[in-house]
Amino acid sequence: MSVLLPTSPGIRAAKPRLRDFGAWLEPPMGGAAQRLNRIGNRFAVDIDVATSRSTDEGRVIVARLMRGLTDGVLLPFPQDFDPGAVGTGVVVDGAGQLGSTLKLRGFTPGYTVREGQFFSIIYGGRRYLHAASADLAADGSGKMPLGIFPMLRISPNDGALCEFAAPMIEGFIVGNQVEYALQTAPYLDVSFTVQEAA
Repeated sequence: MSVLLPTSPGIRAAKPRLRDFGAWLEPPMGGAAQRLNRIGNRFAVDIDVATSRSTDEGRVIVARLMRGLTDGVLLPFPQDFDPGAVGTGVVVDGAGQLGSTLKLRGFTPGYTVREGQFFSIIYGGRRYLHAASADLAADGSGKMPLGIFPMLRISPNDGALCEFAAPMIEGFIVGNQVEYALQTAPYLDVSFTVQEAA
C-alpha cells in the first residue's frame, strides 16, 4: 500500500508535468506529420519541501520517502486555488466509460469545474490523476459530462469516487535513492519527484 506523505511542513515549490507516450510521425520524404496517440499519458510532479526542523517534521517526511521507495507514495496534488464547495461526493456516473469525456454526478448544482483543474479517480484501490479540458458547470441535478486529459487509462466503475476538493497523485519516487540536505541549524531541505505508475 502506498505511503501517505505528510502535508506538514508544506510544499515550497511544485513543478507538475504531463508525460506523453504518443508521438508525431514525420515522413522522411515530406508530407504531413501525423499524430499517434497512445493511452497511458500520466502526470509527474517535482516537489521541494519547505525547510523544516530535522528533529520534527523533517524526520517524518524523510522516513516516509524511504518507505515509499519500495511501497509507492501518495501525495496531495498542489493546486493554486481553492476549489470551493464541490459537492458531497462526486462519483463516476455510469460504467464502461473510456476516452476523453467522463460523466460525473454528485456536484453541488451549478458548480463549475475550471479548465486545468485537477482531480483524481479512485479505481481498484489506486488513484489516477486527470485535469479538466474546459470550464463546465454542473446541471441542476449535480451532473456533468466533463472533458478531461489525459484520456482515461482505466474504465472506472459506476460510483467510483473522484477527488476534486483534494486531488491526490499516487505513484513512485523517481530514482533509486532518497537524499536530503541536513543542515547544522538543525534544519533540512528535501526535494523529490513523484510519477504516476499507471
